[in-house]
Amino acid sequence: MRTTAVTGSASGIGAALTRQLRAAGERVIGIDLMDADVCADLGSPAGRSQALQQLRAFSGGCLDALVTCAGVSSAVHDEARVLAVNYFGTAELLRELRADLARGTRPAAVVISSWALLQATPRPEAIAACLAFDEALALQLVTADPRVGEIWPAYATAKNALARLVRAWAPSPEWAGSGITLNALVPAATRTPMIARHLATPEGTQALLAATPSPTGRIAEAEDIAEPAAFLASGRARHLSGQVIFVDGGLEARRRPFDALEPLPPERWR
Repeated sequence: MRTTAVTGSASGIGAALTRQLRAAGERVIGIDLMDADVCADLGSPAGRSQALQQLRAFSGGCLDALVTCAGVSSAVHDEARVLAVNYFGTAELLRELRADLARGTRPAAVVISSWALLQATPRPEAIAACLAFDEALALQLVTADPRVGEIWPAYATAKNALARLVRAWAPSPEWAGSGITLNALVPAATRTPMIARHLATPEGTQALLAATPSPTGRIAEAEDIAEPAAFLASGRARHLSGQVIFVDGGLEARRRPFDALEPLPPERWR
């Protein structure tokens, strides 16, 4: 039996994944604000410390998998909160639990990012601060962004920074060298409480499909994202790491069909 920690386990993708893993007989330690094994606020350093302490009380300091689904929508109109939960609530747990994963069996970490990472709204300086784990500076940059109110850059900043973190860490000696796979999943619009208000009307649903027009012609269900997350967390994908995988019905392939296929210059083959 594998032990998997799931953040954001009380709703949406995290809840769907938790149900799926438990139905398969796996042990899941859920982390969320409430209705979870570990109740903590990942939007603050103190809350993250509390989550880590409680999680280790359940796990004994050994995890087979970690899946980070916790997040809040830009609709909260609190840029500091969005960045603190969506980026640092994942990145700090990844950093602090790497050693716990290294003690696991066929260990794996899965990060839920978002199609918003491709938006033009992130603050590059804030992304750099996120990757440097300078939380105070990152929060200052997104809250002071003069575009706030017209657009809400923290969400896209957080999701872009997470994908970059995965790409930077996955091939490193600390992760790949310790046998830990690390990947990101990138959903487009998915039926979760985060977008429930948009899906409450036909007009809202059509607006979402216009913004992220899935070639399948439908909004993804939480289970559509939970299933590949469960596979990546299962320990069966041992040679799949460092990937940013779009689970979007083919939208990314439609929007930029050949960008990832450009040949590498000879010096980058080494």
